[in-house]
Amino acid sequence: MSESDDRVVLWPGDPGTLPLDVRRALVALLRGPYISFRRDPLVWSALLAHEAVVRRHLGDLLLDLVIDADAEVAFSRNLEPGPDFDQAVPSVLRKAPLSFIDSALLLHLRHLLLQGAAQQERMVVGRDEIEAHMQAYATSSGHDQAQFGKRLTASIKRMREWSILLPTDTDDRWEVSSILALILTPEVIEGIEVEYERLRRGRTGDLPSADGMTEEDAESDDADSDGPDPEEADTDETGLDETESAT
Repeated sequence: MSESDDRVVLWPGDPGTLPLDVRRALVALLRGPYISFRRDPLVWSALLAHEAVVRRHLGDLLLDLVIDADAEVAFSRNLEPGPDFDQAVPSVLRKAPLSFIDSALLLHLRHLLLQGAAQQERMVVGRDEIEAHMQAYATSSGHDQAQFGKRLTASIKRMREWSILLPTDTDDRWEVSSILALILTPEVIEGIEVEYERLRRGRTGDLPSADGMTEEDAESDDADSDGPDPEEADTDETGLDETESAT
Protein backbone atom coordinates (compact mmCIF):
# COMPACT_ATOMS: atom_id res chain seq x y z
CA MET A 1 0.00 0.00 0.00
CA SER A 2 1.36 3.42 -0.93
CA GLU A 3 0.17 6.97 -0.42
CA SER A 4 0.43 9.96 -2.74
CA ASP A 5 -1.37 13.28 -2.34
CA ASP A 6 -3.58 11.81 0.39
CA ARG A 7 -4.71 8.99 -1.90
CA VAL A 8 -4.40 5.48 -0.49
CA VAL A 9 -3.66 2.81 -3.10
CA LEU A 10 -4.34 -0.69 -1.74
CA TRP A 11 -3.05 -2.61 -4.79
CA PRO A 12 -1.69 -1.78 -8.24
CA GLY A 13 -4.49 -0.32 -10.33
CA ASP A 14 -6.72 0.36 -7.31
CA PRO A 15 -9.17 3.08 -8.45
CA GLY A 16 -10.10 4.04 -4.88
CA THR A 17 -8.62 6.75 -2.71
CA LEU A 18 -9.50 5.83 0.88
CA PRO A 19 -7.89 3.61 3.52
CA LEU A 20 -9.34 0.12 3.79
CA ASP A 21 -10.99 0.71 7.18
CA VAL A 22 -12.84 3.76 5.83
CA ARG A 23 -14.02 1.83 2.78
CA ARG A 24 -15.28 -0.92 5.07
CA ALA A 25 -17.28 1.63 7.07
CA LEU A 26 -18.83 3.02 3.88
CA VAL A 27 -19.76 -0.46 2.64
CA ALA A 28 -21.31 -1.33 6.01
CA LEU A 29 -23.43 1.83 5.93
CA LEU A 30 -24.59 1.09 2.38
CA ARG A 31 -25.42 -2.52 3.15
CA GLY A 32 -27.27 -1.60 6.32
CA PRO A 33 -29.32 -1.89 8.32
CA TYR A 34 -26.89 0.00 10.58
CA ILE A 35 -23.47 -0.21 12.19
CA SER A 36 -22.69 -0.15 15.87
CA PHE A 37 -19.82 -0.52 18.27
CA ARG A 38 -21.35 -3.71 19.62
CA ARG A 39 -21.66 -5.37 16.21
CA ASP A 40 -18.25 -4.31 14.84
CA PRO A 41 -15.95 -2.24 17.07
CA LEU A 42 -13.33 -1.81 14.33
CA VAL A 43 -15.80 -0.43 11.78
CA TRP A 44 -17.34 1.81 14.44
CA SER A 45 -13.92 3.19 15.41
CA ALA A 46 -13.07 3.85 11.75
CA LEU A 47 -16.35 5.73 11.30
CA LEU A 48 -15.71 8.00 14.27
CA ALA A 49 -12.09 8.60 13.27
CA HIS A 50 -13.02 9.52 9.69
CA GLU A 51 -16.56 10.85 10.12
CA ALA A 52 -16.04 13.91 7.90
CA VAL A 53 -14.63 11.78 5.06
CA VAL A 54 -17.42 9.21 5.32
CA ARG A 55 -20.07 11.93 5.46
CA ARG A 56 -18.61 13.63 2.38
CA HIS A 57 -18.52 10.42 0.32
CA LEU A 58 -22.07 9.52 1.35
CA GLY A 59 -23.12 13.03 0.37
CA ASP A 60 -21.78 12.38 -3.14
CA LEU A 61 -24.30 9.53 -3.26
CA LEU A 62 -27.10 11.79 -1.96
CA LEU A 63 -27.07 10.04 1.41
CA ASP A 64 -26.96 11.47 4.90
CA LEU A 65 -25.11 10.01 7.88
CA VAL A 66 -26.92 9.71 11.21
CA ILE A 67 -24.81 8.99 14.30
CA ASP A 68 -25.83 8.55 17.92
CA ALA A 69 -22.53 8.59 19.82
CA ASP A 70 -24.21 7.77 23.15
CA ALA A 71 -26.01 4.70 21.81
CA GLU A 72 -23.00 3.91 19.57
CA VAL A 73 -25.09 3.32 16.44
CA ALA A 74 -25.11 4.91 12.98
CA PHE A 75 -26.95 4.50 9.67
CA SER A 76 -27.40 6.22 6.32
CA ARG A 77 -30.60 7.73 4.93
CA ASN A 78 -31.71 9.71 1.91
CA LEU A 79 -30.27 13.21 1.87
CA GLU A 80 -32.86 15.98 2.09
CA PRO A 81 -31.93 18.93 -0.16
CA GLY A 82 -32.14 22.48 1.13
CA PRO A 83 -35.46 24.35 0.85
CA ASP A 84 -34.12 26.58 -1.92
CA PHE A 85 -32.97 23.69 -4.11
CA ASP A 86 -35.54 23.30 -6.91
CA GLN A 87 -34.18 20.32 -8.85
CA ALA A 88 -35.34 16.73 -8.52
CA VAL A 89 -33.07 14.58 -6.36
CA PRO A 90 -33.14 10.79 -6.84
CA SER A 91 -33.60 8.54 -3.84
CA VAL A 92 -30.93 5.92 -3.25
CA LEU A 93 -32.97 4.27 -0.51
CA ARG A 94 -36.55 3.26 -1.17
CA LYS A 95 -39.28 2.61 1.34
CA ALA A 96 -40.03 -0.86 2.61
CA PRO A 97 -43.78 -1.07 3.34
CA LEU A 98 -44.84 -1.54 6.94
CA SER A 99 -48.01 -3.44 7.68
CA PHE A 100 -50.29 -2.60 10.57
CA ILE A 101 -48.74 -5.44 12.58
CA ASP A 102 -45.19 -4.27 11.76
CA SER A 103 -45.98 -0.77 12.96
CA ALA A 104 -47.72 -1.95 16.12
CA LEU A 105 -44.76 -4.18 16.97
CA LEU A 106 -42.23 -1.41 16.29
CA LEU A 107 -44.17 0.94 18.52
CA HIS A 108 -44.27 -1.63 21.33
CA LEU A 109 -40.52 -2.27 21.04
CA ARG A 110 -39.88 1.48 21.10
CA HIS A 111 -41.81 1.83 24.33
CA LEU A 112 -39.87 -1.09 25.83
CA LEU A 113 -36.64 0.63 24.82
CA LEU A 114 -37.74 3.79 26.63
CA GLN A 115 -38.44 1.74 29.76
CA GLY A 116 -34.99 0.20 29.56
CA ALA A 117 -33.36 3.60 29.10
CA ALA A 118 -35.17 4.94 32.17
CA GLN A 119 -33.78 2.04 34.19
CA GLN A 120 -30.37 2.37 32.50
CA GLU A 121 -30.39 -1.22 31.34
CA ARG A 122 -30.74 -3.11 28.09
CA MET A 123 -34.23 -4.27 27.26
CA VAL A 124 -34.77 -7.97 26.53
CA VAL A 125 -38.14 -9.30 25.38
CA GLY A 126 -39.43 -12.80 24.72
CA ARG A 127 -41.73 -14.15 22.04
CA ASP A 128 -44.39 -14.96 24.63
CA GLU A 129 -44.35 -11.36 25.92
CA ILE A 130 -44.64 -9.99 22.36
CA GLU A 131 -47.52 -12.31 21.51
CA ALA A 132 -49.38 -11.42 24.72
CA HIS A 133 -49.05 -7.67 24.08
CA MET A 134 -49.92 -7.87 20.39
CA GLN A 135 -53.21 -9.67 21.04
CA ALA A 136 -54.69 -6.23 21.66
CA TYR A 137 -54.27 -5.54 17.91
CA ALA A 138 -55.67 -8.83 16.60
CA THR A 139 -59.13 -7.46 15.88
CA SER A 140 -57.88 -4.22 14.33
CA SER A 141 -55.54 -6.13 11.99
CA GLY A 142 -58.47 -7.53 10.01
CA HIS A 143 -57.30 -11.15 10.36
CA ASP A 144 -58.66 -14.13 12.21
CA GLN A 145 -56.57 -15.54 15.06
CA ALA A 146 -54.66 -18.02 12.89
CA GLN A 147 -53.84 -15.41 10.23
CA PHE A 148 -52.86 -12.89 12.87
CA GLY A 149 -50.45 -15.36 14.49
CA LYS A 150 -48.93 -16.10 11.10
CA ARG A 151 -48.48 -12.41 10.33
CA LEU A 152 -47.00 -11.71 13.75
CA THR A 153 -44.46 -14.49 13.30
CA ALA A 154 -43.46 -12.98 9.94
CA SER A 155 -43.18 -9.53 11.53
CA ILE A 156 -40.92 -10.83 14.30
CA LYS A 157 -38.77 -12.45 11.63
CA ARG A 158 -38.42 -9.11 9.83
CA MET A 159 -37.42 -7.35 13.05
CA ARG A 160 -34.67 -9.94 13.46
CA GLU A 161 -33.54 -9.54 9.84
CA TRP A 162 -33.44 -5.77 10.25
CA SER A 163 -31.37 -6.24 13.46
CA ILE A 164 -34.01 -4.47 15.52
CA LEU A 165 -34.35 -7.63 17.60
CA LEU A 166 -30.85 -8.87 18.48
CA PRO A 167 -30.12 -12.48 19.48
CA THR A 168 -29.40 -13.46 23.08
CA ASP A 169 -28.16 -16.70 24.62
CA THR A 170 -31.78 -17.78 25.15
CA ASP A 171 -33.97 -19.01 22.30
CA ASP A 172 -36.93 -16.78 21.44
CA ARG A 173 -35.62 -13.93 23.59
CA TRP A 174 -34.09 -10.85 21.98
CA GLU A 175 -32.54 -7.57 22.97
CA VAL A 176 -34.24 -4.50 21.54
CA SER A 177 -31.70 -2.51 19.53
CA SER A 178 -31.12 1.12 20.50
CA ILE A 179 -31.37 2.02 16.79
CA LEU A 180 -35.12 2.40 17.31
CA ALA A 181 -34.50 5.60 19.25
CA LEU A 182 -33.22 7.15 16.01
CA ILE A 183 -35.76 5.60 13.65
CA LEU A 184 -38.98 6.11 15.56
CA THR A 185 -38.89 9.79 16.40
CA PRO A 186 -41.67 11.36 18.50
CA GLU A 187 -43.25 12.67 15.29
CA VAL A 188 -43.34 9.19 13.73
CA ILE A 189 -44.73 7.65 16.91
CA GLU A 190 -47.48 10.25 17.04
CA GLY A 191 -48.35 9.58 13.40
CA ILE A 192 -48.58 5.84 13.97
CA GLU A 193 -50.83 6.28 17.00
CA VAL A 194 -53.13 8.61 15.06
CA GLU A 195 -53.35 6.07 12.25
CA TYR A 196 -54.28 3.32 14.71
CA GLU A 197 -57.28 5.38 15.76
CA ARG A 198 -58.27 5.80 12.10
CA LEU A 199 -58.03 2.04 11.53
CA ARG A 200 -60.02 1.26 14.66
CA ARG A 201 -62.80 3.52 13.32
CA GLY A 202 -62.82 1.52 10.09
CA ARG A 203 -61.01 4.09 7.97
CA THR A 204 -57.97 3.38 5.81
CA GLY A 205 -54.76 5.22 5.11
CA ASP A 206 -51.01 4.94 4.87
CA LEU A 207 -48.94 4.25 7.93
CA PRO A 208 -46.25 6.90 8.46
CA SER A 209 -42.68 6.18 7.44
CA ALA A 210 -39.56 5.91 9.57
CA ASP A 211 -36.10 6.91 8.42
CA GLY A 212 -32.96 5.02 7.96
CA MET A 213 -33.20 1.27 7.98
CA THR A 214 -32.04 -0.84 5.06
CA GLU A 215 -33.12 -4.34 4.17
CA GLU A 216 -32.97 -6.61 1.15
CA ASP A 217 -36.48 -8.04 0.97
CA ALA A 218 -39.37 -5.84 2.01
CA GLU A 219 -41.85 -8.51 0.98
CA SER A 220 -40.37 -11.32 3.09
CA ASP A 221 -43.74 -12.20 4.59
CA ASP A 222 -45.49 -12.54 1.24
CA ALA A 223 -44.14 -16.06 0.81
CA ASP A 224 -45.96 -16.97 4.01
CA SER A 225 -49.20 -15.29 2.97
CA ASP A 226 -52.27 -17.15 1.78
CA GLY A 227 -53.37 -14.21 -0.34
CA PRO A 228 -53.57 -10.41 -0.51
CA ASP A 229 -53.27 -8.64 2.81
CA PRO A 230 -55.76 -5.78 3.20
CA GLU A 231 -53.67 -4.18 5.89
CA GLU A 232 -50.76 -3.68 3.44
CA ALA A 233 -52.77 -2.52 0.45
CA ASP A 234 -52.01 1.18 0.84
CA THR A 235 -48.50 1.15 2.24
CA ASP A 236 -46.31 0.87 -0.87
CA GLU A 237 -44.76 4.32 -0.38
CA THR A 238 -44.29 4.12 3.36
CA GLY A 239 -42.11 2.30 5.83
CA LEU A 240 -38.44 1.84 6.51
CA ASP A 241 -35.78 2.82 4.02
CA GLU A 242 -34.13 -0.01 2.14
CA THR A 243 -31.05 0.03 -0.08
CA GLU A 244 -32.03 -0.26 -3.72
CA SER A 245 -28.45 -0.64 -4.90
CA ALA A 246 -25.90 -1.27 -2.20
CA THR A 247 -22.78 -1.13 -4.34
